[in-house]
Amino acid sequence: MPTPKRPRKRRRGQRDMSIPIHEVEFEVGETISGRRIDSFLTSQMSWYSRAGVQRLITEGRVRVETHKDRTNATIGAMKVGLKLLRGQKIIVTLENPQPAPDQIGDDPGELQVIFEDDYLIAVNKPAGINVHPSHGHLTGSMIHLVHERHREMYGTTQDMPTLCHRLDRETSGLVLCAKDQLSRSRIGQQFEARTVKKAYQALVIGEIPEDSGFVDLPIGKDLESEVRLRMCVRTDEDGLPSQTEWKVARREHGFSLVELYPKTGRTHQLRVHLAHLGYPIVGDKLYMGGNDVFLRNVHNELTDADRELLILGRQALHSWKLTVEHPMTGRDLELVAPLWPDMAEF
Repeated sequence: MPTPKRPRKRRRGQRDMSIPIHEVEFEVGETISGRRIDSFLTSQMSWYSRAGVQRLITEGRVRVETHKDRTNATIGAMKVGLKLLRGQKIIVTLENPQPAPDQIGDDPGELQVIFEDDYLIAVNKPAGINVHPSHGHLTGSMIHLVHERHREMYGTTQDMPTLCHRLDRETSGLVLCAKDQLSRSRIGQQFEARTVKKAYQALVIGEIPEDSGFVDLPIGKDLESEVRLRMCVRTDEDGLPSQTEWKVARREHGFSLVELYPKTGRTHQLRVHLAHLGYPIVGDKLYMGGNDVFLRNVHNELTDADRELLILGRQALHSWKLTVEHPMTGRDLELVAPLWPDMAEF
C-alpha cells in the first residue's frame, strides 16, 4: 500500500496588529543545538540588537519548552547564555505597536472601505500614514486599522488580512488586502506576473499641452544625489526599463490633473517620469522641491518659503484604480477609489 501523504503544514498567516501582544516561536534543529539562546534569537530577529534580545530574556518574555527533545532535559533558569538542545521550542512574547488616536485622525476606527467580500478587502488610504509599521513610524499604520476593524466585525479569526501591495506614506488611495493565505498567494502571483492593472491620478505643475503620451525611460539610483533614495532617468547599463502611459484629465490655472498607467513598477517611477518631463507632482518634496527641501522636511525644518513652493503638504499622488482577477471567482474585479478631499478641492 502506498504511504499516505503527511498533511501539508499550514502557512502561518498575518498576525493581528490590533491586539497588544503576539508570540513568535522557533524550533531548535540539529544545526542550532548547542548555541546560546541570545545569539540564536539575534540571528532570527534582525530588528532587535543583541542587547535588545538579552533584555527580552531578562524581562521574562522568552521561555523554552522541551517540545520534541527526546532527552526531556530539564530547562534551568532563563539566562542569556542558556545553551539550546535539539527539539526544544523557544517562545518569545512581543508587544505589537498600537496606534495612538492623535496620530491617525479624529476617528481612528473609521476606514473608507471600497470593496469587501469573504476573501478581499480594499480601502482608500488617506495620505500621511504608512501602510504597515516601519522603523520610523511604528504606530498608526493602515494595517493596524484594517485589523482593528476586522476583529471588531468578525472576532478572532484564523487569518488576518494581509497587504497585497504597498503605497508611499504620502500617497493616498487604493490598498488591497487578502483575508486568507490562498487569496494572498493568488493575488501575489498576479502582481509578480504584472497582470494587475494600476491607474493613478496626480496633480502636476504646469498645463501639459498634449492630451496623452507614453514615457519609455529607464530609471536607476541618482548617484550624484546626497539623498540615497533619490532615483533618476539613467541611460547607462544600470538603468532599469520603465514605462508610463499618461493622459491629461483636466487643465486649470497653471496645473494639470493627470491619469497615469504604469506598465512597470520601478521605485518612484511616476514621480521621476513626470519630473523628467518638466511637470513635477505638486507637493513632492524630493523631485519638485529638491534635496534641500527634502532634507529640511526630514528634520521638521521646512520654511514658509518651502511650504509656499510645495503648495500641498504632501505629494499629490493618488492610487485611483486597480484591476485584478478575483482569487476565487476568476473574474476581473475593478476597484476605484475617489480622490481624497485635499486633492479634490485643489
